[in-house]
Amino acid sequence: MSGGYLFESAKCMALTLQLMQGSAATGPVEESLLDYRLVNEYRAEATFWQENTHGSGIEDSIGRNSLLDFYEKLAVLRNDALINDLLTHGDFKLAAQEDAHVFAFERSLKGRRFLIVSNWSKEFLDFSLSKDCLGGDVQVSVYPETVMAKQMKLRPYEAFAVLI
Repeated sequence: MSGGYLFESAKCMALTLQLMQGSAATGPVEESLLDYRLVNEYRAEATFWQENTHGSGIEDSIGRNSLLDFYEKLAVLRNDALINDLLTHGDFKLAAQEDAHVFAFERSLKGRRFLIVSNWSKEFLDFSLSKDCLGGDVQVSVYPETVMAKQMKLRPYEAFAVLI
């Protein structure tokens, strides 16, 4: 990978995989979802990049949108009782079967829904969001300025999770 979407693609994959069905989250965030070996490896890599990429823009990306911060957001979200119940016990439904590059799915339980949309491509892709999702609350997203719309143009490696 050329590095053009290095952080976005890492965040997209992390968001998608962390918010798939799994066992119930138990214990503190640090114990259940954050592997400190990976965190320490990331910090070492970030330090190396910062020291060896003077003026390349990579150090700015690391400072503003740290993968570590993003992983921590996902861990906190995964430990939310409502989200955890939806992910561990909710019914699963694919939400975008027609596009091989968009992996979108929904979990539903007791009248609540959790929609996860991921563009696993370096291309901009069209995505139709159902009208009832427009009033949902974006819980986490790869791009901080994600705006919900009936017709969306997903950016490269854009991913977000919406509680409905």
